[in-house]
Amino acid sequence: MPARTACLVSVLLVAALLAIAAPAAAARTYRAEQFDVRIDVQPDGSIRVTETIRFAFGPDSFTYVYREVPARRTDGITYLGASMDGVPMDRGGGPGQFEIKKRDNGRRRVVFHFAPVRASTHTFTLTYRAVGVVRQATDADLLVWAVLPTDHDYVIDRATVEIAYPSTTTLAGAPQFEPAGAVSHANDGIVRASRSEVGTDDEWTARVRFAPRTLAAVPPFWQRRQMRTQEYMPLFLGLGGLILLTGVGGFLLFRLNSRPEMPDDPHERIPAPPDGLPVALAAAVTASWIGVTWNHAMGALLDLARRGAVRIESNPDPGLFKSKPFIIRRTGMRPLLAAHEQTLLDLLFTSKTGPRETITFAEVGRVVGSSRRWKRFSKAATADLRAAGLLDSERERIGSRMTVLGLALVIVSIAALAACVPLLERVGDAVLALPVSLLAVGITGLGAGATFNVLSADGLRRARAANGYRRHLQDLSKPSSSAGASSAMFEQALPYAAAFGLALGWAKHLEKQGVTSGPSWLGALAQDGTRRQSHMAATVAMLSAGSSAGAQAGHNAGSGGAGAAGGGSSGAG
Repeated sequence: MPARTACLVSVLLVAALLAIAAPAAAARTYRAEQFDVRIDVQPDGSIRVTETIRFAFGPDSFTYVYREVPARRTDGITYLGASMDGVPMDRGGGPGQFEIKKRDNGRRRVVFHFAPVRASTHTFTLTYRAVGVVRQATDADLLVWAVLPTDHDYVIDRATVEIAYPSTTTLAGAPQFEPAGAVSHANDGIVRASRSEVGTDDEWTARVRFAPRTLAAVPPFWQRRQMRTQEYMPLFLGLGGLILLTGVGGFLLFRLNSRPEMPDDPHERIPAPPDGLPVALAAAVTASWIGVTWNHAMGALLDLARRGAVRIESNPDPGLFKSKPFIIRRTGMRPLLAAHEQTLLDLLFTSKTGPRETITFAEVGRVVGSSRRWKRFSKAATADLRAAGLLDSERERIGSRMTVLGLALVIVSIAALAACVPLLERVGDAVLALPVSLLAVGITGLGAGATFNVLSADGLRRARAANGYRRHLQDLSKPSSSAGASSAMFEQALPYAAAFGLALGWAKHLEKQGVTSGPSWLGALAQDGTRRQSHMAATVAMLSAGSSAGAQAGHNAGSGGAGAAGGGSSGAG
């Protein structure tokens, strides 16, 4: 084997071994030799929990241990103290201290900090009080508690639990544990249980029933709220359903009954662009809502290049390791322009310091991404649609009223949500069904108003023709299309294909088919420094730059149940 080949094989083998070993190296090895839990049930239904965990750490370095106890099905948790190896820890973030961190999910995590340790055994103790844990059942006061963390990535050799209850109550049945484990009950008021070989994330839940109303004279707050929610749920769900049915159904029925008289034919194909309709407007009338997008502006820009108002060319010297920027240069030609086309030129070639002759696609994305500037172009395009008689003023008013009504309902739903907050304690969470239903109706109204077809009879006719042409171009741009390999068709249709969002895919398809010539009016693209590249390849690169500018523009412009309390998570690192 040649020396160079042998060296390459060796490098590959080492890389493969490192890749295999990486996950194993990333996993820290440790386990809990003992996990002991002491639960002292208080006469008021709260519990005081002391957890003692003896961790056996592996050869990796460890600097912290954490424990997170969720407050669900409790009236709150208070952390009382922590220690390591019998030495109490103060609050803080340094070694020998513990801190309580509030997490994004609203839970609080206790973190034990200590100096790096490895290949050693250490014991950690955490004490906390949980209020309102004992709930009222029909014939008993019930304690349901997840003894072990429900999320732990370590095994536990042995776990034990002691549940001590006051002399003011008695058991109302045999204690239950899931899984069962070994359970014993002495006459000293303590229930004991143990388990061995607990796997990662294995759960262990205790259910202990006490004599009724001896620990929970009244239900805890969370249970009272749950009971009120269940009591009022049929009422508020019924009212919320009525609001949804009336509001959403009303908007949808009105929307369906206001369909245009000349529906589009999804099977129609028209091989020629709409007569006399500018590119951006032809694409705008095919949208489900009348408005302009970046694709429409890109189509208008390429049409301006086809008509000689601008020239798109590549930078001959972009610099080392830099992608090639494409420059849009204004020419001296002044063809007859529609108002939205003139507005687009003014936006592109007027900066804060005055007129300019060139602009890159990256700068186009920033210019068009300005909501104020984009609004100017959008308003000009809408004005051109209206001037051409493509919009129906009465349908525009109807669409605007639906939008305003939808917005008003959204605002009312927010006010209703604020009004419902004080009622949560009295009637439960079910009252939130009312503002949520109002919000859903409002959003439906906004959508119905935004997508309401405001085209006139002539606009519907032109939209049907434009849609037929769009489907024709879609067929040509498919990889399976043999006709798509015609550069002449591509040259004629490129501005429209860009406006319909089909240009880049079509150009890539043609390039794969071996087509090298691109549109003649984009000839400057082929020049790449001292070498000459495929005209179609340069066109693909230019359209990709336009697509990236469009993405930047869009980003800038857009810019009581049966469950247990306790559980949570635990781990080390």
